[in-house]
Amino acid sequence: MFFGYPRSNGSVGVRNRIGIISLMDNCNGIARKITENVRGTDLVTDLFGRKMIGRNHEMRLKAIHGMAMNPNLAGIVLVSLHNTSTEAFAEPIAAAGKDVECVAFQDVGSTWRAVEKGIVAAAKMVRKHSSTQRSEQPLSKLIFGVECGGSDFSSGITGNPALGHAADLLMDAGGSVVLSETAEIMGAEHLLAERSVNKDVAAKIVQSIADMEEMSRMGGVEDIRETNPSADNIKGGLTTLAEKALGAVKKAGTKPLQGVVDYCEPVIPEPPGFYFMSTPAPACESMTGLAAGGSQIIGFNTGLGQPSSHPFSPTIKITGNPLAASRGFDDLDVDVSEIMSGNMTIEQGGQLIYDELLRVANGQYTYTELYGTGQSTIGVAGASF
Repeated sequence: MFFGYPRSNGSVGVRNRIGIISLMDNCNGIARKITENVRGTDLVTDLFGRKMIGRNHEMRLKAIHGMAMNPNLAGIVLVSLHNTSTEAFAEPIAAAGKDVECVAFQDVGSTWRAVEKGIVAAAKMVRKHSSTQRSEQPLSKLIFGVECGGSDFSSGITGNPALGHAADLLMDAGGSVVLSETAEIMGAEHLLAERSVNKDVAAKIVQSIADMEEMSRMGGVEDIRETNPSADNIKGGLTTLAEKALGAVKKAGTKPLQGVVDYCEPVIPEPPGFYFMSTPAPACESMTGLAAGGSQIIGFNTGLGQPSSHPFSPTIKITGNPLAASRGFDDLDVDVSEIMSGNMTIEQGGQLIYDELLRVANGQYTYTELYGTGQSTIGVAGASF
């Protein structure tokens, strides 16, 4: 069990924050000023927000609504150019039982009046929800997203397997785990298909690869497989996409694959267990999907070092690389680099990560939370693969 914040829809937060969500790029500055002036708030900005159509428009809607509904956010302040856009988002959020307030620039006619309105709305919301108390909750309410970035030779043999063992421990206790980054499992998707609970799930994991390949071709990349491993991966000792993929899938442990969901689609763990979300590979975009899907905490393994984190889903930074551990002592929450020297087993490293996961679920801050360096990216679905 853990102690979390119960929400009216039955989900449970591990944080009790207020989200300041900009619905258009031209209002990012206003949303940022609101966040800077009210403690207990987290900023989500938009790369575009206007004149979007088709799949990109659909993905943006899902991303914004999904992040607004993440149980770590007790309430939402939406900031946009006009009432039409704020109301379109506010209505389903309010209908789902979550507090939401709107700030439309054209409604007040001034940047500083918009900032002032947003500050007052956010402050009232933070004050209201600050009285919410943590209560005992089953681990079946916990959804743990697993991520990696800056992968190197160590990732597939130390940090990722240790993170996978922590994932198994959580699933054994009744929780759920979500693996992402479609382009980075290419070459190992057959392993996930073999672990699928039925043929339909197996077909979906294979189809997610085909869909990503088609999207890359539409974006002008004939063979997405040639984009991996990336330059920093190669510098770190990875030689092929298959090698990278075999290490990447280890983050998710060994349990059966229960289901596959699209980018930013809600993960409804019925039953609890292992799920896959088809996301872009870059960390910010991938973690946006995980948070929009409902992940309250993200475990992030890095070999070379990677500063990304999510603003309101606490991101536990992990490494199994001794050099990264020595250089990134102020970035990393869990050091499992002694696996490399033989002084720690993968299972012992996984236990360290799992223990950290429970501490974070109960309220302990991660380093990136303390620094406030989290970033969430809303943009076009095919902007990065």
